[in-house]
Amino acid sequence: MALTMVRLPEPGTRITIVKLSPDGRPAARYQGTVLPGSPGWVVAEARWTYREVASGPLRFTPGDRLVEYFSVVEPVSAFAVFSPDGAFKGWYANVSCPLEIEGEEVRWRDLYIDVIAVPGADPAILDEEELEAANLAEAQPDGYRCILAARDRLLEMIRAREYPFSEA
Repeated sequence: MALTMVRLPEPGTRITIVKLSPDGRPAARYQGTVLPGSPGWVVAEARWTYREVASGPLRFTPGDRLVEYFSVVEPVSAFAVFSPDGAFKGWYANVSCPLEIEGEEVRWRDLYIDVIAVPGADPAILDEEELEAANLAEAQPDGYRCILAARDRLLEMIRAREYPFSEA
């Protein structure tokens, strides 16, 4: 089996970031600028331009700066969220498929479970009920087990402050 090399976008490149729903349909599309990052990761900066949204203990407000970390290897993506004045608010992390890259468009698939980590609190796991409602445990047991393993890996990365969680 041949190993395919993926060309990662260069720092400074404007990219289109596309969030896909679990079934692969586009759920959000927005612009970001690539920042330097570790091998195997695309790091992009974007601004929160939508209305205020509370997600567990983390609140997104218009003007928030997002530093987004997308892995081409790990089944996770993570957003470091900063207020407009630069204060770190917390991490919003997703169980996802490894990043897909096509030219200057990057696509990541949100696989139900999210983990929120804010300073001074234990990580909060969100959307497990959505995973259960999807009935994957019966319909796609291997996929279901992979999602749970990715959730556990994500929690391990947060607790150990592994990249990218060492960056804020």
